[in-house]
Amino acid sequence: MLRQSSNGSNVSDITAARLGASPVTEIELPQVASSGKVVVLNGFPGSGKLTILKEAKALLPVDRTCLLDNHLLIDPVVAVLPDRSDEHHELRRMVRAPIFKKLREHAQKGHIILMTTCLAEDNERDRAFFEEHLDIVRGTGIPIFWISAQCDQKILEQRVESPERDHGAKTKLKDRIILRDLLQKQSLIDPSKSADGSTRLVSNTLDVSGPVGQSVSRLISMINFP
Repeated sequence: MLRQSSNGSNVSDITAARLGASPVTEIELPQVASSGKVVVLNGFPGSGKLTILKEAKALLPVDRTCLLDNHLLIDPVVAVLPDRSDEHHELRRMVRAPIFKKLREHAQKGHIILMTTCLAEDNERDRAFFEEHLDIVRGTGIPIFWISAQCDQKILEQRVESPERDHGAKTKLKDRIILRDLLQKQSLIDPSKSADGSTRLVSNTLDVSGPVGQSVSRLISMINFP
């Protein structure tokens, strides 16, 4: 769980999440000829995940880089089943399945797949969704970079209520009170708990509290791209 200091900022993991102190975990599999890779930026609302990946995409080969924002998968289902019932989540899974299958094919052809998500620890559905991400590369030797976006809580709250979010996806969180409750009750999913020999998993943390350009530069370095 994210602990808070007296001024409301997160102090439990943010310091440890600084780039210089970020632990890296990698499961080694035989190298493959494909230069494909999957990069997932996982973070709470307001982290700037999509903004960061949009700018990163502009620095990568245009003919073999794909960016998939998680709201592109969520919003159509919310339009049909807004109640977040079991049926709602099953429809989301059905929407994801053929898309994730195609992403696996692209990665095997050497494409770079950039993805955003918001998955929390101690959540059965989120853990299953995480495994779906791993299935994109499972058994291929293609690396999946799981980057946990860490951000100061005050900055998150400012970003959540910024006017720019009104122009984005309808399901984006825009209430700082709900965000505070989310941060108090949940922490980002720990990818190492699902690490096994079937996936080449590389996990790291990225402090996204600063300028976007700084976050993009660090992300590009993390995924071993010049």
